[in-house]
Amino acid sequence: MSQALVQRHYQLDNLNFRDFWDVCSHFQHTHEDYKHVAYTLEGAHGLIAADEWDVSVVLKKISSSRDQPRMFLAKFYRTEIDFDRDHSDARLTYFTESVGSMAAGLHYYNETSTKLSVYNFENILYTNYELLNFLPEPESGFGTPCEVLAVVIDMRGFSTFCEQPNIESPYTCGLMTAFYNMVSHAFIRFPPDMIKFLGDGVLALWQTTPEDRAVAIEVCMDGIGSLNRRWADIRRAPQFTHGAPKDIGSGLSFGLASKLSVGNDYIGRPINLASRLCGVCQPGQALIDKAVPGITADPHTKEVKVRIKSFGDYQAWSILIT
Repeated sequence: MSQALVQRHYQLDNLNFRDFWDVCSHFQHTHEDYKHVAYTLEGAHGLIAADEWDVSVVLKKISSSRDQPRMFLAKFYRTEIDFDRDHSDARLTYFTESVGSMAAGLHYYNETSTKLSVYNFENILYTNYELLNFLPEPESGFGTPCEVLAVVIDMRGFSTFCEQPNIESPYTCGLMTAFYNMVSHAFIRFPPDMIKFLGDGVLALWQTTPEDRAVAIEVCMDGIGSLNRRWADIRRAPQFTHGAPKDIGSGLSFGLASKLSVGNDYIGRPINLASRLCGVCQPGQALIDKAVPGITADPHTKEVKVRIKSFGDYQAWSILIT
């Protein structure tokens, strides 16, 4: 099981040292490598105990001190040699009140956590203590309105292809990786601000301005116009001996959306519409929302009416993907 640095904060009220000691003991039970622990306590007027291994000594120092502890620190060590070197990659810290940038409550730090070890450690917190992590008001951040050009591209018949008994998941992953990289490379001259999988398709999105809108549209149109040719080259690659879906379809839309305040993601009508248009296009076809600026009828572009979910009959441009 992979290990990673994990830092967490638990809003716990009114822990005394004995409670903290219990929590630390549970940490050692769920992280058996850490056989040694040293405690440091600090009050408003200075240290009460520093790097003390003997809990009985810590309790005596608390009872004899006129200062009330406001910080408990436990540093965990695998060996006594690690302690001599002060080499600890795991610690628990409890603050009775906020101190500087450190919020009140229990702070967990471990450079070698696993998902299971964190889960097992947190059991005692959820079982024995009232966690105050649930705020009375939900945390929210409203999106930032923006102009976007969104294109959704997928392999026609991909789901049916993957149902064949000789097509296993590693092979499917290889196809999807090649497909994703192909789409990214098609737009390399002016890369999208976001590109991600949507099931068996890919969403590419540009956050545009009046200054770069025309460039984004030109690069996007050139890219989707060459997808079937690019895909045909990939299908002939020697690693894809079991074949691949033959054709590509795409849907393109433009308009106002919003960028989320967390992560690099967007939501809005153009994205939904691009997905709907891609869903009803024919193999080797791209359907383009008539809201996309600068698209006009020509020998390769014709006006069509399609019926799409949630939008009904919809006028769009249709081009063939070469």
